Amino acid sequence: MANTVNLKDKNKNFIYPTTSWTAIQDKPTNLVTADQLPTLSEWTTAGITFSNGGYPWAGTSTGGSDDHNCAYRITDFGSFKHVELRCIFGATSAFSATTKLINLPSTIAVDWDLNSWVPTSDNNTTVQFSANSISLSPKAGTSTIANYMYSYVFEYYTTA
Repeated sequence: MANTVNLKDKNKNFIYPTTSWTAIQDKPTNLVTADQLPTLSEWTTAGITFSNGGYPWAGTSTGGSDDHNCAYRITDFGSFKHVELRCIFGATSAFSATTKLINLPSTIAVDWDLNSWVPTSDNNTTVQFSANSISLSPKAGTSTIANYMYSYVFEYYTTA
């Protein structure tokens, strides 16, 4: 008759012995180690365009030279991507209806019908993110503020 010994640490958690991976039977063959996983790309503005007076925020409507205030980076896992998107932006004029200011590249488009509204410090306006664009949406009867700094940060997965 064999005896079983259970080791516990000072917090009474079980301590399990480890073994060599080669000794494991019926193990999966598609595992990778952490140093083989893809990493986040550098921030890029490739494919981001502005419309209706939208511009990347640099304190003025002229923007900056490669300031990356509206940029994204991705981790490409092959069949899907992890996307980090950040946009700090403004508009040259005020408007009273939802207006698209930023067009996003199709390579980072979300897979679903996403509509995300984020409040801003301008209590009359929300930032609206949809599959391939960012808009400003003022409350009914109000308007946005010209040359005001708005921001939107979002992380998501896509198969684009």
